[in-house]
Amino acid sequence: PGWKSANNNAILEAAFIEIEQLFLELSQSTSIPVQQVINWFLKSRGRMTVSTNFWNIYARSYFNDHTEQELARVGHKVPADGGSPGMSIRTKCYDLFKEAFPDTYKDILSVHDEVKMLSASPQTVSQHAQEFQKYYRRM
Repeated sequence: PGWKSANNNAILEAAFIEIEQLFLELSQSTSIPVQQVINWFLKSRGRMTVSTNFWNIYARSYFNDHTEQELARVGHKVPADGGSPGMSIRTKCYDLFKEAFPDTYKDILSVHDEVKMLSASPQTVSQHAQEFQKYYRRM
């Protein structure tokens, strides 16, 4: 806590470079994105990343994958012209989504986000099965 000396800054910077290199190597050897490796590392050590923005997960991913279901929450249908509903509609849907799942909406969105990341990374069938089992046990 507090002020860091130039010596401590140099020590930390050198160590951070080594840590970053280890994460990069781990990412390359597993074909898992670096940010996902870091998030899993923090979660596995009982630390949560504080930068999770659930609105972003909902608006950019979950809503897009469940548009019809989410629009039904506010009595709307998917536009016939294939257009995307505006942000005010998405915001209303998000509010109702949180009301529908007050205790679990963060878990739902986190798992959805992780599944999207997993499906985007190239993995063998065995790796997919291992990841599925890990998430199944967690739920």
